[in-house]
Amino acid sequence: MTWRYRFVFLGLVFLFLLVVAKLFYWQVVKAQELSLLGQEQYGTTTTIMPQRGEIRTSDGFPIAANKVSYLVFANPKEIKNKDEVSTILASTLQIDIASVSADLALDKFWVPIKSGVDTKIKQNLEKMNLPGVGFDNQYQRFYPEASMAAQLLGFVGKDSAGNNKGYFGLEGFYDRLLSGKQGLAVEVNDAFGRPILAEMNQSTGVTDGANLIISINRSIQFLVEQKIKDGVEQYGATSGMVGIMDPKTGAILAMAVYPNFDPRDYQDYSDDLYKNPFISDLYEPGSTFKPLVMSAAMNAKLVTPDTKCNICTGPVSVSGYQLETWDNKYFPNTNMVDVIQHSDNTGMVLSPKS
Repeated sequence: MTWRYRFVFLGLVFLFLLVVAKLFYWQVVKAQELSLLGQEQYGTTTTIMPQRGEIRTSDGFPIAANKVSYLVFANPKEIKNKDEVSTILASTLQIDIASVSADLALDKFWVPIKSGVDTKIKQNLEKMNLPGVGFDNQYQRFYPEASMAAQLLGFVGKDSAGNNKGYFGLEGFYDRLLSGKQGLAVEVNDAFGRPILAEMNQSTGVTDGANLIISINRSIQFLVEQKIKDGVEQYGATSGMVGIMDPKTGAILAMAVYPNFDPRDYQDYSDDLYKNPFISDLYEPGSTFKPLVMSAAMNAKLVTPDTKCNICTGPVSVSGYQLETWDNKYFPNTNMVDVIQHSDNTGMVLSPKS
């Protein structure tokens, strides 16, 4: 083997090893860094938030609904005069100009500017035709009946990541059902950050939340809330609650608590008002058990609605305890219907043989 052959052979081996080393460097050592760089240059992934399901009363009225708002975002790479755009956005959106300037100074293709922007402000910005400024639809929780059934409904706030989350009441208990499933929108761009229309906004996996139909009768609920408010104020009570149930089906037709709060501005109220005491608090059943005991006695045919109470002329002694009526009023020879109507303690201890 001549020296020329050896020289050419060693040279080819060296070049081959050099190519292998370079490929190893780019494909193994720098693989993660290059992958992230490629993602930033050629595409962005945006989370698509689903529309939250509505909560509707028995007549189909949305007592917890959604209203459209907008997220204002910008592509700093498309904005040439960043100072001017920063001033316009800060003034129109009523936010700090320093934060807008800092966002537009980032070397990114997409930065959020402000969420929850209403339609009028969006239209004003659209008329200005600002380059690199765009909008995404958002949905904000809206309660058309304000504080009606507030403790029953709960409210929608934010979690630690800034996403909508239901708290307390139906909003909290059925949050996963109402929230739906987030999706992803992939936008592919060229090296200059311009969208490639053929691959733009390909959304996958988004599922809107399911609607929740409850048995509450809106008219009864409205009337009950008025009455419980008037009652609490009239008698100087600290609070009150009322529940109305259809005895044939067990459906809850109304559930009212006073004082209540406005779910739209829940942050302005004390945390103590958020829970539903009708469900969460413990209390002695007291006279609420009288209809159950009376119905059991009638079902066993121990008494009838017309059975007279011959011991209802005054206090009754039972096992060494003196039982009186709650208001110290007594109704001689009252019947069982009147016993329930007057919540008469003496009538409830009537023996069938007496």
